[in-house]
Amino acid sequence: MRVRFGELSATEAHEKERVCAAARQAWGFVRTGDDDHACRLIGAIDPRLALSVQRDDEQRVPLVELSAFEASAWPLAELLLAQLPLDLDCTSSLGRSAVSLERALSEVRASHQVELERASLRAGFGRGHLLEITLGVPGGSGGENEQNAAENLVRAVLSDRWFETWVGAVHVTASPRGGSLRVLDPRAPRTSLQLRELFDTVAAATRGVLHGLPSALSGTASRPGLTPGAPVDTADVAREDWTLLEIEPLADVRGVRKDDLVLASTCTPELLRCYLDGSPCASRRFSRSGEQFVFVSYVDDERTMQSRVARRTLIENALAECVADFGAVIGVGLGVRTSYVDLGLANLETGLPRLVAKLKDVGAPPRTFIQFFDSELADEWLSIWPDSRLTEG
Repeated sequence: MRVRFGELSATEAHEKERVCAAARQAWGFVRTGDDDHACRLIGAIDPRLALSVQRDDEQRVPLVELSAFEASAWPLAELLLAQLPLDLDCTSSLGRSAVSLERALSEVRASHQVELERASLRAGFGRGHLLEITLGVPGGSGGENEQNAAENLVRAVLSDRWFETWVGAVHVTASPRGGSLRVLDPRAPRTSLQLRELFDTVAAATRGVLHGLPSALSGTASRPGLTPGAPVDTADVAREDWTLLEIEPLADVRGVRKDDLVLASTCTPELLRCYLDGSPCASRRFSRSGEQFVFVSYVDDERTMQSRVARRTLIENALAECVADFGAVIGVGLGVRTSYVDLGLANLETGLPRLVAKLKDVGAPPRTFIQFFDSELADEWLSIWPDSRLTEG
């Protein structure tokens, strides 16, 4: 369901108002202290959402936390939280905030009957700058209950939004119950960390990724040509940090979310691979300066490949000029029937209207859309021309 970008259809607008009304009803139950009813109402709006209302004796006002179990539900959660009445005396949070390790351990102990206090920790990056975290549980079984407990523990210690952005998977493995002597040599390399180092380890790892990213996006001027079958100077590609990728399109292709992509040239290959793999994708993992990544897609009716490339180059150059002061073209692609131009934008609210206006100026094809790399915005899109729809949802 689209809630943030683009002109909504009558059906979409009606559905948006329906869920907003249901949220206002839920907040009314929070006002009267009927928290269970409020939580059920939010869950009925969308099963991907979870509402928590805490009324501890130490708190003057209740703490309202609205979380999403899937990244694509965060815009909806944000919309519902925005319906909170201004005069409702509470503290609100989009997603659960980080809690102490002691509290997280206590919650897991109560909900899963699993003891993780003595678990060891290993962490490393996989594809797409996503962290893979493994907890070694002394005497554990590695079963589903332990797996769920470990994931809930890591999520609680890191916070919902940080977990969704940076963690690709949490695993558990059985480890010895203990009793063996430790080598007391501070210079000896450690194969695992202690659980209390979880937060600091993830914080240091994410800072390292961001510091390793380029300080500015590469622009169109340094991109090698992209024509199927044409020779490419590989030295030029390496020197300018652009990568050519050949992709096997999906069997049932519609040109939605790059599912018909065949050939691409990009200066952010990890971002593109992450998106195409269907892994959790977040612009924050690939931008040192806070850009957000989008792509323009259009169904191409040109009859020859030469004409397709010429049209895409014209659109690409126009968009590069349009965003020169607040972004850059970071990739292009050719699909079975669809062509693509990828961009990084420093500000979506100002950048998207300018892209729409420029695409109209250059006479973009009827089925031209702006889509988003972020998993959080997977359901969002903008059409360039009236009455043209990317999806029916």
